[in-house]
Amino acid sequence: MDSVIVSPELLSQAKEIEIPQYDISRKSKYIIYLPMNYSKFLFTEDDKKLFFTLRDTLIERIDLVYTVFRRSKTFDQVELNRERYKMFQNHFPQAFNNNLIDWNLIAQNGTMEYEEAQGYFHGFVIYLKPHRVTTKNGVTIETVMDLRVDDPETKKLETNEEVAKIKTMLSESIATKIIKDTSYIKTKRRTWTGMYLAKSFNKRKKGIKFKEKRPGRQKEYIIKYKTEMKITDREVPDPDASPQPEKVIAKLTKDSVVFSVLKRTLERWEDYVIVQDVTGSMHPYLTQTLLYLQTHIKKNTTEKFVFFNDGDNKPDGKIGYSGGCYYVSADNAKEIEEMAFEAMRNGNGGKESENDIEAILYGITKFPKCKGVVLIADNFSRVRDFKLIPRLMKIGKPVRIVVCGIAKGDVVNLDYIYLAKYTKGSIHTINDDISDLATKKDGDTFKIGSQHFRVDKNIIKLIRQN
Repeated sequence: MDSVIVSPELLSQAKEIEIPQYDISRKSKYIIYLPMNYSKFLFTEDDKKLFFTLRDTLIERIDLVYTVFRRSKTFDQVELNRERYKMFQNHFPQAFNNNLIDWNLIAQNGTMEYEEAQGYFHGFVIYLKPHRVTTKNGVTIETVMDLRVDDPETKKLETNEEVAKIKTMLSESIATKIIKDTSYIKTKRRTWTGMYLAKSFNKRKKGIKFKEKRPGRQKEYIIKYKTEMKITDREVPDPDASPQPEKVIAKLTKDSVVFSVLKRTLERWEDYVIVQDVTGSMHPYLTQTLLYLQTHIKKNTTEKFVFFNDGDNKPDGKIGYSGGCYYVSADNAKEIEEMAFEAMRNGNGGKESENDIEAILYGITKFPKCKGVVLIADNFSRVRDFKLIPRLMKIGKPVRIVVCGIAKGDVVNLDYIYLAKYTKGSIHTINDDISDLATKKDGDTFKIGSQHFRVDKNIIKLIRQN
């Protein structure tokens, strides 16, 4: 999907945010400052090279910063902003093909003096989204605005660490109880009788003993046995107690979308195959799937799963042939869990965009009688194999997309809106189920989260954002 989604005209007319002065004191590898001269809009050659390196980088936010002060009454700030955005688009068109970026117009009103205004920062500020980054304590950092991302002790989790973390979460979700174990310990003790044995073997044999100690006489001992009772506590699974997966999920992430959606909709999706992204940073959502299965999978009812990692140790491969897809059909959570971990371990990173449609087609091939597909997808990963969509549309099975990473459903990746529309499927966030996208025709407008869209010659364009 390479059509322009966000236009310079739309951005330049957005409501500006007024602040006294933009703070550029924060130095971070996740923040890029692109200064411009006062009232000018030119990029340097180094800036242009930087844009080339950012083509496949996940961007969270872009601010255009300027001052309220105008030297001329006829000065047109909106027009200048439009020209700046157009120039930005010329050098970095990828940013305008993405509806996930938070664009802001920041107007500094801290001075009305020309000389002082020249010293203020003017230009663009690009905020990169952290990917697979955690604090030293293992808490996932989801936004660049979390200052902990600049801590030198932050790290990117390795796959084996993610698997270990999921296993810990699964074990914590199992309700337990304390039982008391009783054991008996028998001990023996040698005790002196107060008598002495004869030095002569014959006298000992006759049982002759003495009260007085003499040279050669040894103390007589007897063995006494004592039995003691010992009570110890032991933690065991409690089959009568209700597990509390929500509490476990809350330790891992604020976004419980997968558990919430499966809980309210999965029974409606009987005979669907679940296709789940297990690439980097998706472990909180795989945890939710496996937690759900712990208590909801039914014996003798086969569940169908595909886990994909976008190409194993050769990620970002040829469209339609990347691989890294693993399927399992089982009626027990343990077997499904192990296949998910195998898919994770065999993955090897790559770019943020994923082979979602290849994985969906793979799932339909493995389970041809399925009624449709539930795609558990990373909202902040583009669908890089969208050119395969005609094959998927021809099959005619709906794709229900559980969108991970947006918590309350603010901004949904347009790639998944297209995917749901073209397959007559649906979009599912933590609170909403949107199932009428296939009915949207040319000229229709609709709202998802905080964004308003219009269908224009089969292209979905962003027209307003709250």
